[in-house]
Amino acid sequence: MSVTIRARFDGRVIIPEEPVDLPIDQPLVVELTPVPREEEKPSEAVIRQRLRRLEEASGRISAPPIPAEALCRENLYDERI
Repeated sequence: MSVTIRARFDGRVIIPEEPVDLPIDQPLVVELTPVPREEEKPSEAVIRQRLRRLEEASGRISAPPIPAEALCRENLYDERI
């Protein structure tokens, strides 16, 4: 039998957030998967700042333009002799 429950770690022990139907002293194998906290998500200001930096960086990158004909499938996968 395998069961998934949500729990919290209080610094010493793991505390289930819901009742668990198990006999007392039942040996278990526990796999822990951390759930990200809400405050760990980037704020709107951070997202806007990252997008602005990306736009600034993309303006500094220069490369010769690739002609549209070079991007055609026939030219990309043409057999070369």
